[in-house]
Amino acid sequence: MICVSNDTLLQGDDIMDKEKYLCDNFFLFKNVPADFLAKLLKRKCVQESKFSQGEIIQNSEHYDSIGIVVKGKAVIKSNVNGVIINKLNKNDIYGVAALFDKPTYSTVVQAVTDCTIITMDKDFVTECISNSPTIALNYIEFLAKKVTFLNKKINAFTEKSSENKLYAYLLQQPRIGNELTLTVDMSTIAKMIGIGRATLYRSFEKLEKSGTITKKDKKIIFNEV
Repeated sequence: MICVSNDTLLQGDDIMDKEKYLCDNFFLFKNVPADFLAKLLKRKCVQESKFSQGEIIQNSEHYDSIGIVVKGKAVIKSNVNGVIINKLNKNDIYGVAALFDKPTYSTVVQAVTDCTIITMDKDFVTECISNSPTIALNYIEFLAKKVTFLNKKINAFTEKSSENKLYAYLLQQPRIGNELTLTVDMSTIAKMIGIGRATLYRSFEKLEKSGTITKKDKKIIFNEV
């Protein structure tokens, strides 16, 4: 891991202004004036780190910062059995929910390719929230969306309708951000969740009409993740 601390992100042709990048791509600073953010960044360092392919970016012993993938790809996976829980691409975020409450589960964030990550520690995020109602609301809104998503996931596992069976199956598949690409055909999915093909297609239609997902060929977009 290589750590850099300055006012820009990346090097050479990829160089970016840190302030602008955070305003444009990080939910916490949505609608926050650039000059206010500049003052925050001067008081606390936002760290930029570079990781090589295969290197561990964050492990279960250090849930003390929020990370943003600036460049490259990474995965979040179980530290117990290695199962991939989520895939991270450029501008994806990890560590938000665990920042103020260390989870009991064990996961790691690992670089799939060479990665550039920027991190903000708990003290910095706390200072941001304390000094800006807008930042506080952004954080609450993000967590509220996560709670809504998890509630739907619980309902999908406990209810027995065909669309909930399908939704539960989709939620179990590895995804990048709020998107996944189906890797098997419709007949296989129907068999896996125990419904007919015609019922499967109707279930996709119901999930789309409810606004839960958007389906574009093999690409599935979760609208509430």
